Amino acid sequence: MDITDLGADLGNELEVAIFSYNRPAYLKNCVVSVQRHIPKARLRIFDDNSDDPNLIAYLATLPDGMVIQPDQHSGTTRHGGLYPNMQRAFDTATSRYLLMLQDDTQVVRAMDHSDFGAIDAVFAGDPNCAFLAVTFLRGARAKRYHRLLAPDPERGVYDTPSRPDQPDYANRIAYFDISLWHVERLRTAQWKIQNSEHDNVLQARKMFSTMPQLAAPFVFHLPEVPIYRHRTQTLAARLARRIVGTDPKRFIPMTTTEVTALKTRDLSHWPMAEDFLTCENPKVRRPFVYKDVKRLWWLALLSKLEFKLRGR
Repeated sequence: MDITDLGADLGNELEVAIFSYNRPAYLKNCVVSVQRHIPKARLRIFDDNSDDPNLIAYLATLPDGMVIQPDQHSGTTRHGGLYPNMQRAFDTATSRYLLMLQDDTQVVRAMDHSDFGAIDAVFAGDPNCAFLAVTFLRGARAKRYHRLLAPDPERGVYDTPSRPDQPDYANRIAYFDISLWHVERLRTAQWKIQNSEHDNVLQARKMFSTMPQLAAPFVFHLPEVPIYRHRTQTLAARLARRIVGTDPKRFIPMTTTEVTALKTRDLSHWPMAEDFLTCENPKVRRPFVYKDVKRLWWLALLSKLEFKLRGR
């Protein structure tokens, strides 16, 4: 059954927040993927006062109330930044679950009743769980995932075994910026978003139990995305724009057959993105890389040298 059969009540269960800045093609791809695969969810775009004309024009085509921007006349800075915008999305959320996305992510498959049943079951099974990872896993980090996580077929997740006496437990996976949030539990715990993903990880480890990885994920990061540093680009990044291109490396939406295979597989087959997802562009590097400068070794080296020199 497709999620369109779930009815308008889905807005009370799930809302989606997308965080955007000056990447119109990426934002449009993310929005379209949400509207295609989770059409009944409440969708809001937190744009950080972009000044790209194409993005401004695209935002103007969206329904009233969908786009939220920092107040330019409040006496504060023009740009809110990712984490203040995430705080605003959290503070104003009205649904049970809040899916945090960024403009370079994509919902890659349709969701149905079984997906929401799986999500409800994960949170019901652990009253101290506040975050759920819903992205496919990165092949380049496979060793880390295998070290920290273990399949749990009964719960339909991969999770860090609850063994505080084990050395790796202190490094358990507890938070990603791109994840599904249990709004009520976070508010009860008075969760306040910190200004880096690392700091949020440390806070989550103190306040909550582990963040499980959904066995049948539905979101992933686009590969080979143009990078910025303090809203400017390095020489390596400018070269990468010419060589790699600036068009989003979109994923082909998963078919019904592929989704069924994903949900019914043995969990010994981990949900690595490279095993389940295919890009429209056949030239995309595999295993996937997520910054365009890492597409070619010499671009990656140049980028590393530039950041090192700037750091001095």
